[in-house]
Amino acid sequence: MICRSLLSFVLMALLGATGLQSQGNVNSRYTVERVDISDGGMSRISRTLQEDLTRLIGAKLDPQKLDQLARRVRKELNARFVQQKLVRGTQPEQVIVLLDVKGRRQPTNFDVKIPKAVYSSKQGVSIEAESSVKVASNWFKLGLVSDGDELVERFTGLRAGYDRPSLGTDRVGLAFNFASFHQKWNPDTELALAARPDVPGVYRTRQEFAPTVSFVIAEPLTLSVGTSFQRFETQFPAARTESANALMTTLRLSERFADSRGDNHEVDAGYSLRAATKVLGSDFVYARHQIDARYSFKRDEHTISAKFLLGRLSGTAPLFDRFVLGNTRTLRGWNKFEVDPLGGTSVTHGSLEYAYHWVQFFYDVGVLRDRVRDTGTKHSLGVGVRSKSGMFLAMAFPVRSGRAAPMFMAGTEF
Repeated sequence: MICRSLLSFVLMALLGATGLQSQGNVNSRYTVERVDISDGGMSRISRTLQEDLTRLIGAKLDPQKLDQLARRVRKELNARFVQQKLVRGTQPEQVIVLLDVKGRRQPTNFDVKIPKAVYSSKQGVSIEAESSVKVASNWFKLGLVSDGDELVERFTGLRAGYDRPSLGTDRVGLAFNFASFHQKWNPDTELALAARPDVPGVYRTRQEFAPTVSFVIAEPLTLSVGTSFQRFETQFPAARTESANALMTTLRLSERFADSRGDNHEVDAGYSLRAATKVLGSDFVYARHQIDARYSFKRDEHTISAKFLLGRLSGTAPLFDRFVLGNTRTLRGWNKFEVDPLGGTSVTHGSLEYAYHWVQFFYDVGVLRDRVRDTGTKHSLGVGVRSKSGMFLAMAFPVRSGRAAPMFMAGTEF
């Protein structure tokens, strides 16, 4: 009994010091209060690893699981080793876990990724691939894309860009992006345009050059400002070049945290504005406002997510800036050409999802409007599976009277 009391006293004295490497099951009696990675490493690891580390908070210390997570941190940060330290918490029987990263190696200067690869039974395959090379503190990017999911049109072509994340300070970044696309149009869109002379027509090609500057106002709030110069060659009634040159600004908040019970919360919200103006030599004058928000709550293997989208166009905008519903992200189960083949000038959309482990259930609701017609409020329901890496397989049904043909979706999207 005296030896056990003496051992507890010594352990608590050591925990009261600056730190102690985690070892053995003797520490499993303590509750994890917080998890930190040295040198700002938490912001440099993947979202999946961040979530796994956050799950330690509020639970009893598991040395074996901590060893596994430390190895993953070492791999993702390309470090020589990661030392585990425990520091006494603010409450009795609680500890703060510090993963001290040592000997970080120089990260790779070349990367290839696929940000989007999805299949929809109603819109076909959409894929984007991107390669990037780092020279000093500068990133140069080149990518290929064929997307029939995001806009009214299917656009195919290339994207290129220059990105300097730190411009003298980590709070300021600079980017130049260029894109060149060829368009393919659905017959329903071309037929609807014949009856809508107030909507600008289709175009063969489109190019965009967009310089932007980003500012970290106060973590996790960021602001991006810039311009977008877009030129496109119209198809009807005669071939000619038009432009939609706009000022752009985006304000975004992204935050991830855990409460005292160990539940995980994630908030991501933003407001964006594109204002095309004659001052920049634009043939079109309009303002496009968009607000989107997402909140996610996770407890153990249960996750509840809510998403919201609100957008409005004033003035006359080309088809690529009109709002769309009915794809792999919004009103899943509906065909966007059935909802409105020309898109709309205002949109309201909401989504509610529940997931247990890798099984997912979702409900979507939305309405698309323009100056002539209102699509009416539409609903859809769906079920699917989704992995932590972002791969998914889902089946969604439009809620309507009569026969409801489901939409099948699969792929990966980040």
